[in-house]
Amino acid sequence: MEYVVQRGDTLYSIAQRFNTTVDLLLAANPEINNPDLISVGQTITIPPPKLAPNKQCPLLRQDDQGPDVRRLQTLLQIAGFSPGPIDGIFGPQTKQAILKFQRSTGQIEATGAANIETWYGLGAECEPISEAVEYQVRPGDTLFVIATRFNVTVESILRLNPEITNPDSISAGQVIMIPARDSGDDLS
Repeated sequence: MEYVVQRGDTLYSIAQRFNTTVDLLLAANPEINNPDLISVGQTITIPPPKLAPNKQCPLLRQDDQGPDVRRLQTLLQIAGFSPGPIDGIFGPQTKQAILKFQRSTGQIEATGAANIETWYGLGAECEPISEAVEYQVRPGDTLFVIATRFNVTVESILRLNPEITNPDSISAGQVIMIPARDSGDDLS
């Protein structure tokens, strides 16, 4: 998969986003001589993530229901692919939104099901987090978007980051802590 470096990206933040490591990014991009020096607009190769579905990003198909579907619908909406109502019901509109998203990537097979590649493509963080991790806010992020990506609540992010006094005011480049979560967390 190819990725175009955006303002505020680092190899570390890209590795986190795509469930890989800086070492694997460097191995896939031998033209990068200095891992601390990447440029906006630069195209880099992203090695494939672990492609096994897990509890954070399960395989979802039409007629599935529940909080995982609601999270998927929200990520589709954030990405600009309207799934219809964010109601936790994987109906025909959600399937069409997934198909449009999958086709738009040119990298993900268009199946209409939310497989692990689709989750990662939508920016979901799929691995359980056993301890709080740092996250650098990207342009366009809101606490809601970040919480959805990591499958945690806005409230849990705020509890861990008491310096955020206005939840509607975070800025690109700001480093915040994302709370631990395990595969049993339920955000419904």
